[in-house]
Amino acid sequence: MKQYIYFLFFIFSSFCSSIEGSSFFQATTIQPYHLSVGAILFNHEGKIACHHFSNVLGHKDIYILMRESMENDETILMTLERGLREEFGATATPVAFLGSLAGELREPRLCFEKTTLYILCQLQHWDPSTRDTNDPEAISTIEWLPPEQLIALMEEQGRKFQRVDADESEIIKRALPYLQKFTSRD
Repeated sequence: MKQYIYFLFFIFSSFCSSIEGSSFFQATTIQPYHLSVGAILFNHEGKIACHHFSNVLGHKDIYILMRESMENDETILMTLERGLREEFGATATPVAFLGSLAGELREPRLCFEKTTLYILCQLQHWDPSTRDTNDPEAISTIEWLPPEQLIALMEEQGRKFQRVDADESEIIKRALPYLQKFTSRD
């Protein structure tokens, strides 16, 4: 479990040890708060895109939604657009704000509060070959899963790792009424 925590810390928090030269929205020892924008990206079938890490530091089958750290010169929607492009190779239309997940993350070098704002997005175009190969999430496989399946996977993952960012099932549950409205799911 420790290895998984180290992996998530370095992949998703872009740790900086001082404010000078760092992003205003990323945690530091002086400012122990981190802000990210997450996406629930759905296609015309109502399936949701997620990262699937088949093996990370000895842990198998880790699933996460798109989450991008905000940069100093970005709005929430700019971060969303950049994250979708870099992590998934996708463009999308924002449909609804679904709230946030927030909680304390205890890492070896820094304890901080991480908040992720989630936006439901309808897929417009997807070309995974355009993913940013320098992005840490580029090692994942993008999978399109039915929301019920992804909810179950994330709930299990949350029980296993007991981290606020390991279980994003609540956000997916909030998206269900919108998915019924915007998709032709069978």
